Amino acid sequence: MSVPEVDASEAQYRGPGTMPLLRMTLLGGFRVEHADALNVVSGWPRRSAKTLIKLLAAYPDHAMHREQIIEVLWPGAAVNSALNSFGKALHAARHALEPELARRQDSAYLRLTDGMLFLNTDHVRVDADRFEQLAEAALSRGDVTAYEVALAAYSGELLPEDLYASWCADRRSSLAELHIRLLLGAAESLEVRGAYDKAAGHLREILRQDPAREVAHQRLMRVYTGMGTPEQAIRQFQLCEDVLQRELGLPPQRETVSLYHDILASRLPGQTSMRGPDSAPAGPRGPRPGAAAGGVNPGGPFVGRQRAVQRLADQLARHDDGRSGMVVITGETGVGKTRLLEEFAAEAAGEGALVLWGGRGAHANQFACGPFAVALEGYADGRTEPERRGLAHCYPALTRFVPSLGLAGDVPATTADLRTYHAELIATIVRLLTDLARTRPVLIALGDLHGADPVSLDLVRYLAHLAMRRPLLMVGAVRDEELAADIGLRQMVEAMTRARVCLRIDLCCLSRRSCDQYVQAALGPDHISGELLEQIYLRSRGNPLFIGEIVREIGAYGAAARTSAGAREGLAVAESAPARARARMATRLASMDETLRRVLGLAAAAGETEISLSNLRTGAAALDPPVAGAALFDALDRALQMRLLEERSAGYAFRHPFVRSALFGCLPRHRRDEFQAAITAPLAAAGIRPDTLAGIGARRPRSAGSRREEHWNARRPC
Repeated sequence: MSVPEVDASEAQYRGPGTMPLLRMTLLGGFRVEHADALNVVSGWPRRSAKTLIKLLAAYPDHAMHREQIIEVLWPGAAVNSALNSFGKALHAARHALEPELARRQDSAYLRLTDGMLFLNTDHVRVDADRFEQLAEAALSRGDVTAYEVALAAYSGELLPEDLYASWCADRRSSLAELHIRLLLGAAESLEVRGAYDKAAGHLREILRQDPAREVAHQRLMRVYTGMGTPEQAIRQFQLCEDVLQRELGLPPQRETVSLYHDILASRLPGQTSMRGPDSAPAGPRGPRPGAAAGGVNPGGPFVGRQRAVQRLADQLARHDDGRSGMVVITGETGVGKTRLLEEFAAEAAGEGALVLWGGRGAHANQFACGPFAVALEGYADGRTEPERRGLAHCYPALTRFVPSLGLAGDVPATTADLRTYHAELIATIVRLLTDLARTRPVLIALGDLHGADPVSLDLVRYLAHLAMRRPLLMVGAVRDEELAADIGLRQMVEAMTRARVCLRIDLCCLSRRSCDQYVQAALGPDHISGELLEQIYLRSRGNPLFIGEIVREIGAYGAAARTSAGAREGLAVAESAPARARARMATRLASMDETLRRVLGLAAAAGETEISLSNLRTGAAALDPPVAGAALFDALDRALQMRLLEERSAGYAFRHPFVRSALFGCLPRHRRDEFQAAITAPLAAAGIRPDTLAGIGARRPRSAGSRREEHWNARRPC
């Protein structure tokens, strides 16, 4: 009796339903696990076995002829050698997927028939296949929910660890293009619904993957216009124009240019009036949530800094030789360095960057690498428990440095050598940051650099050079007076700037126009007298902190102080120092030595008039006890270095009248009398009338019988 010929694989196959389902993940990284026990396949005795499985999983229909596989994995090898390698790889792959597989028993997952090798799709599920099915269904339906479900199934590009392997390039490109089509479709559906924020997020994700995708630029311009931010749409057109020229050498399409002109001319449906490019600048951003009573926003309007934000954004987005790895923002106290950094960080996060905050105050500088510890703790704390455990496993040196990672795994013992520990820590931080920058731009907002520990500055120097070729940018702030006083920090910034690894942005006070915009936005729509606007600018000299203090006080005093009818009250507020400012100055004075406080008191007693060195020396000698010449000169040096005083043609004066008013106003009455008495004689000898001397109460409003005046006078004492 003859026995029919049967393929060995069919004879040994155990039939459906007897084996657990095998899940293969290709998107975002290769992973194989058994669905029933969630047992991850990790024992790959041969690298070629793992590559063989990847090849079959990525190939259409998951079937390839043996000769095709040999041509991909062992090109140019002799026939016998290649067949031997194929056999060994197949054997290793079968036993990796089924460790208990008996000898001569064929795998339920891999089948070899007539030279064709198959993944048995009855028992194998590939995530890329599921994504394709969901994507095609979503594109045919055009439903937002279907789009979101399909997008959730795309966990990253295909096999990123095999980025340069040609055998998976076509499938990777096909899936990436399908993902972009989904994002475009979802953005269009969300825009129709009026969900502009989500639509903009999808479009920005497209541009992160493909910056030259012009249709995404077009739709993002429309979305920004629909959100009521046409200035963002104009900026998006400029970004589109730049990237098309840089990457393709092409101008924008006619449709994009036409859309740009429609936005400028406010011709889009529902668009409010848009100023043209030659008109006055657009108004400041509206108040943030939580504005204080009286219409004054605690954070203050953000005006006059759009160009600085754009310079920072350009550095984060650049990929050419002109890119810097570090940006240092310098400026005087209160000029808005931290606020600029916050606004830029918010914009960068909106564009898809990972923002790591290294602390907004001096507390982060109290220990080695403090700003980076704060930044990485903020990142780790936002991860899931499995993600934190993964980070602790990959970067063990951080487990004693970042509390959230120390809780996620075993904390290794510290080394007795502090230098070795710091060296290992720096290397690990650099590795983590560069790994994070592989997937999207990373912004490290370091906050204040003055007072940073030496280890942090060493890390900043090292990272700044590495970041020039990566989408990684560090931004820090430093006050002018601190930069002048800290020789080491100043030399570091100057050396990095000369080497072009650091960009320095000197933040100046606001212009008169920007100051007016700030006041009008902060105090609300009421008419504000031109005289009051001028006085606020003269008193603040455009310093946003001082402007904010004045308008906060005016806002609390009442609406009448803002208008022409109540000009006298508003001017009185503007010309004096609000209580908050005096309290802040009192705290600052308490940290100074006594000689410096007395010299500043003398200078403040001279009013807003310049005081010559000779008159200052005479006044210092009239104090009890007197301030000697050498001590006076040392105090003047510190006052100039701290940018409290500045040299003028006839002597010295406070850089800001507001600071002088606040300083003199926070002194007790007997001190004010002492300083005025000491300075009166030399000033009178110089021909200056005594009634021009400073007196914090001399400019207060006087109105007999007025309840408003009583309320005002009750508010003014220190």
